[in-house]
Amino acid sequence: MGVTLTTVLGDLAGKCVVDLAANTTAESNVTAAAGSVFLVEIDATAGVATTSEPACYVKMFNSSGTTTGGGNSSSIPELVFYAPIGQKTTYVIPGGWAFGAGLGVWAVTTAALNGDDSPTADVKVTILSS
Repeated sequence: MGVTLTTVLGDLAGKCVVDLAANTTAESNVTAAAGSVFLVEIDATAGVATTSEPACYVKMFNSSGTTTGGGNSSSIPELVFYAPIGQKTTYVIPGGWAFGAGLGVWAVTTAALNGDDSPTADVKVTILSS
C-alpha cells in the first residue's frame, strides 16, 4: 500500500509520513529528502499476538534510492523498532536520528537481517521527521 507524506507546521517536525500497511516490501525515500526522525508510532492493533507472531519489527534505512526489505535485502537497516502485535508502540528520539539522503521503511516479523515474513495483519507506521 502507498505511503502518505504530509507537510505539517511545527517547531519539531515538518513532515508526517504514514504507511497504513507496512510489510516486507520496502517503501523507498518516503521523506523525499534528508532530515531527522523524531518520533515513530507503530500501530499493530489490527493483529492478535500468537506464539508464532508475537511482534513485528519496523526497519529503517538511510537512502534516497530504492530500498529493498525482507530476507534477500541489500539494504541493511540502520534502525530497528520492536512492536508487540495487538498494541500501539511509540518511540521518541530526543534530538532526532539524522539521515543524510532519504528514508526507506519496511516491517517484518523477526529482527534478524534475513527476516522475510510480513506481519499477517496491517501494521500502521507513522513517522514525524524534518
